[in-house]
Amino acid sequence: MINWILQKNLTKPEILKRIKTVLNGEDEIWEEVDIIPFSNEIPEIKNKDTFKIIYGSTTFMLNAYQSEELREGVFFEPIKFQMTNYVDKWKDKVLNFDGKLMRFGEIENMKSEQEKKWFIRPNNDGKEFSGKVESFKKIVNWSNKVCQLELPEFNRDTEIWISEPKEITKEWRLFIVNNEIVSASRYMNDGQLDESENDIPKEMIEFAQERIDEYRLEDIYVMDIAEIQNEYKLIECNCFNGTGFYKHNVERIIQSINNFVKRKIKRKPEANNA
Repeated sequence: MINWILQKNLTKPEILKRIKTVLNGEDEIWEEVDIIPFSNEIPEIKNKDTFKIIYGSTTFMLNAYQSEELREGVFFEPIKFQMTNYVDKWKDKVLNFDGKLMRFGEIENMKSEQEKKWFIRPNNDGKEFSGKVESFKKIVNWSNKVCQLELPEFNRDTEIWISEPKEITKEWRLFIVNNEIVSASRYMNDGQLDESENDIPKEMIEFAQERIDEYRLEDIYVMDIAEIQNEYKLIECNCFNGTGFYKHNVERIIQSINNFVKRKIKRKPEANNA
């Protein structure tokens, strides 16, 4: 039995409705839970003897990954979802391949002109902060404040990836299940949020599929692709369980995940009896 644990708060009602509409099979159920933002609490699950797949915020995803009860349905391994891993596996096919890994406490020692712009983002997928472009002066001032606060998960030892800013023309999000692209949507056009399910170039899909075939990051995950100077680059990947949809075929994504998980569940007894 597959049991989808859906975060009710912070998830768009129309997305929840579309997910629940698909879960109509005899071996498919769902539960809704409320998650306290930035809390480490795990919600009470009613139907425990099931294969649980969670969907919701990054907080929910990370907490579920730490839970023995919920981890099986979280398609995530922290060390895989890092910029350092993307660059190691996909080299110059990654948009910010030219970047540097450092800690917040090391930023002020970096050699740079004060007004020079840099792109900064977390190395991992924890979403401690959103990637942004700022002057070196502002980044140093911000990093000094972070170092002074010494928060448990956001401090001078937090790893960041810093690189030259890029002029991106378009951006797409792809949902991948068992190495197959099951849905794609453009979400940015000339720096503006602009969703489209029709602007899906064949060459972009081919580029993404080549990266997927080169390295299996996870059974189920999300890949963001950018168009820059008439070529394609991989921006980053994200854990499916905590990633939002744009103009995606939500129904097909959920069905594909269910079909994959059902095959996985079916193979377990066979493996145990081997």
